[in-house]
Amino acid sequence: MKNNIFISIDTERDQPIIIGKPPEVPPPSTPEEAKEMILVDITCVTEALCRLIDIAHQNSYGELTELVDAAIVTIHSMKTEKPEESTKTSDEV
Repeated sequence: MKNNIFISIDTERDQPIIIGKPPEVPPPSTPEEAKEMILVDITCVTEALCRLIDIAHQNSYGELTELVDAAIVTIHSMKTEKPEESTKTSDEV
């Protein structure tokens, strides 16, 4: 499977995180296609996070359990935050 996603993080911008697709990737034309694309993107970004954590652990930059636990806490906080407290980012899909 080939999937292209770009993630731009710049803490000095008003919108620090921008997620999007390269211009050559056609935008979805139906809500069903958009849903499928977003779900595939979430899977790919999650797998990329797991790979990044694994690389950090293999290179002794962090303990695997601590890195995984920190990621889980961050993700879990989305379930417990009130909507107005959550970090808002705009996806360029």
